[in-house]
Amino acid sequence: MTKSPRIIDPASHAPVLNEIAAAVGKANADGAIPSTTAALVHLRIGQLLGSTYFTARILGEAGDTPERLNAVATWREAPYFTEAERAALALAEAVHTPNPTGERVPDDLFDEVAKHYDTHQIVTLITVMGQIGFFMPLALIGRPKPGVSFAEQWQE
Repeated sequence: MTKSPRIIDPASHAPVLNEIAAAVGKANADGAIPSTTAALVHLRIGQLLGSTYFTARILGEAGDTPERLNAVATWREAPYFTEAERAALALAEAVHTPNPTGERVPDDLFDEVAKHYDTHQIVTLITVMGQIGFFMPLALIGRPKPGVSFAEQWQE
């Protein structure tokens, strides 16, 4: 197994990556949802998709309690999350987990999410999920250093 990055500085090969990262980061940072919720969603998606890079990075940057961060994988049973956070985590799981027997985001799940978030907030949750979804192939194929942001990967 390769321990070092497979692709060095991918943005030098596709400079638009920096623009995409900046645009999605701006959308996610507009305050529509708490940054802690965004971090929990990012962490859960990193866990679901098996990314050491994203999991380590979020654990290092989340600014949340160790109890909550350590319980994200078992959020359904853990007492640490609000109902809104639970709805966001359920939505993230539905979007990122194949469902061979039916629709991934059924109406009852959307309705639960809509109890806690308005349309602007739901769209922000979508961009939070999309941020990880967009960069996941780069993380899994390029294998950047775990826990280090893409922007800091190749700085001396």
